Amino acid sequence: MHKSQVALEFLTTYAWAFIIIATTISALYYFGFFDFSKYLPQSCIFPSQFKCLDFSLRPNEVRIKLANNLGENIQVNSIQITNDATPPILCTAPATPFDWTHATDKDLVFTGCTGGAYIADERVELKVTMSYFAVNTPSKPIHIVNGKINGRVTSS
Repeated sequence: MHKSQVALEFLTTYAWAFIIIATTISALYYFGFFDFSKYLPQSCIFPSQFKCLDFSLRPNEVRIKLANNLGENIQVNSIQITNDATPPILCTAPATPFDWTHATDKDLVFTGCTGGAYIADERVELKVTMSYFAVNTPSKPIHIVNGKINGRVTSS
């Protein structure tokens, strides 16, 4: 009986040590110590036809500065922002349609952004979808381009 008691005390000691380690790791995870996404750089990714020059994420507002590198003038029919959150982000898009001259920059401002986990001081991933056609092309086929913004919503 003495050997079994020693074995049980040995296992109990290790069980308590395991519980303490698990609790410590859980507390560190809860307080965001293991949230490595906050250390990743912010990014704005679009196809080469539309170079992302700059962006800012503010409470209730998303600003994107894009350059038209298509080599021709276009007319943008629609542009919208969404994400994978439930419910998704809702923003008032810039007025469309608008003309966009080749080799010029355009500041796109989305206002009234709500929902979609769009919270100050939190990191978000937004998807931008834009449809356009080339003004000088006779048949005017509609093209759709997708971009992605990954960054932190600033609090001011």
